[in-house]
Parts: sequence; structure tokens; C-alpha cells
Amino acid sequence: MKFAVFSLMQWPEDRSQGDVYHNELAQLEAAESQGYDAVWLAEHHFSRYGIGPSIHLTAAHLAARTQRVRIGTAVTIAPFFHPLRIAEEIAMLDRLSDGRIDWGVGRGYQGHEFAGFGVDIRKSHLLFREQLDVVTRAWSGEPFAWQGEHYAFPELQVLPTPVQEPHPPIWVAAISPETLGWAADQGHAVLTDQFAPFHKIAESREFYCERLARAGFDPAARPIPTLRHVYVGESLARAREEAGPALLWYYRALARVGSPASHTGTLPENYSFYRVLGEEGLDPDRDRDGFLAYLFENCAIVGDEAYVRDKLEELQERIRLDYLIAWQNFGGLPHEASLASQRRLIEKIAPAFA
Repeated sequence: MKFAVFSLMQWPEDRSQGDVYHNELAQLEAAESQGYDAVWLAEHHFSRYGIGPSIHLTAAHLAARTQRVRIGTAVTIAPFFHPLRIAEEIAMLDRLSDGRIDWGVGRGYQGHEFAGFGVDIRKSHLLFREQLDVVTRAWSGEPFAWQGEHYAFPELQVLPTPVQEPHPPIWVAAISPETLGWAADQGHAVLTDQFAPFHKIAESREFYCERLARAGFDPAARPIPTLRHVYVGESLARAREEAGPALLWYYRALARVGSPASHTGTLPENYSFYRVLGEEGLDPDRDRDGFLAYLFENCAIVGDEAYVRDKLEELQERIRLDYLIAWQNFGGLPHEASLASQRRLIEKIAPAFA
């Protein structure tokens, strides 16, 4: 099993913006010396949910301060970029990091972000698919022109080219069956979300692998990174006592900004799958204890070393977990507590899965 750490740069009310950047960058840099395989960076805009709006800048910062660990984007929100700009920046990152970039890409889902950038969320899937075609064509290094539905430009050559051949690995953020199926048909690897319960992750993985095989691709050749809230504490009770308020902060922040409907109140048809994400009917403000109990059982991995080790063994069997992206600083957990969790996970638990 591979192990990675995750950063979204959330900004709780008890710290400064400078504290957020300083602490999370220190955690990401520590991941290399601790022995993690990779770090993954998230992009968000216009809210405390995440103040890391330029993960390509963060990736460049880390490339200069690390030598081994792979650096992933989780994800570049493609509709907010011109695809040629994406191709240039990711290729440049691959050069700066000596070929350590994993390019995670998605179409985004927070309606207020699309409103802020003036991008029509109803067309995000169409923009996204054409953008992927442009980016992969650009990485060939050969001059080309483009005349598509959303982008057009005369013959040009995109430079630099990536170090990795034919290009950095591509990971598509996929939640809905439609996106999973499309990614499988194209042979793309996928990234799974942080909030779906374990049984939905298992169902999505089975669907994706079957569709991948039907398209003529080998599912075993495409590890599926699974993002989870993870916290390894000194004891089971103390870990859940410490992680509980942070999980509540996270889910309350997500509830404020995480809907594709945003201020309109209407869910775009190309995001219809989001209707099922709240089907459990749980509310952190109405039933705090019930909400946390559900998360601890079905979504997050929170406990002492023995519990987390046993849970990962269960998930290895249950959902064929082979790559864990562990989000260990969610919702305002203290910096030292997050670092301690990182150390416990990689030093005490990861060796059992080598």
C-alpha cells in the first residue's frame, strides 16, 4: 500500500492565514523525511474552506524543498484555466521536480467558485473533456493547431515538455458513475473523494474497474488513490475526542460552500449525482453525536495505532485499498497533533502494509 499526505489549507477562526501556510507547508515537507510516497494538494477559492488557490505555486515551492516525494494536484480545477496554460505549468513543474508530478484534474463542484470566475458550471463537463484533449496533445512537444467547441488557436508549440514520458500520470477526480465511466473508457486513472462512505467507495471502484476492463485496459495497472480523513491518536477515545470538533468544522464548512447549486438553489443537471450524497439525512447541528458516530464508522479513519491498522486491513480487503491519501490536518487540528499523526501512521502502521 502507498501512503500520501493531503493539504487543502483550511483557515479556521483561531489562527492567521500565515499560520495556515507555515504549518501546512511544514507538514508537507516533513512527509518526505518521514517516508511518505507522495503529497497531494487541493485547490479552492473564495472561502475559509481552503485558501490554497494556486496549487501549482505550492507544488513549485515543494519541488525546491524536496528530492524524492512525488507531488500531486488534487485537483487542478481545469475550467478555471486555459488548457494551454495548464499544459505549460504542469510541464514546467515536472521539469522543476525532475519528473515527480502526478497531475490530478477535475471539473470542480463549488458553485460560488464558478460564479466568481464567470464560468458556466452547466458546461463544466464539456470544457473539462476538451481541455484534457488539448493538454495531452500539447505535451507531445509537436506543433499543432486546434479548432474545438470551446477553444481555438493557430499552430503553436507548447514548451517546456514534461520529463515523464509520454507525460505526467493523469488522475481524474470522479464521484458520479458518469464521470467514472467516461474516465474508464479513456483509460484514465481516478481519484476518489473524501466524504463518500466506504460502501460507496467499494461500489464505485467495482464499477470503474469493470468498465476499465471492458474498454481494454488493465485495472491492476491503475492504482486508485483513496482520500480519507485520518487521525492516529494516543488512544481511541482521545483520538476521537480531538478529531471530532475538527470533523464538525470541516463538514459545516463544506455545507456552506460545497454545493454545485451555490446561491441559485438549483442543482445543475450535470451535477445531478450530488443529490444522493446527503441521502443518509444526517445533520451535524441537529445530532452532533450521531453525525460523528456515522463518520467514525463509515467515512473517517480515527483511532489509536491498533485501531487504524485494523481498519486499513479491513479496507484493504473490503474496498481493495492500495493507495491511501491521508488527510490529517482537517478542520483546525493543531499543527503538532497533525505532525504526530503523520509520524504514527507512517512509522508504526505503514510498515505492516509494505
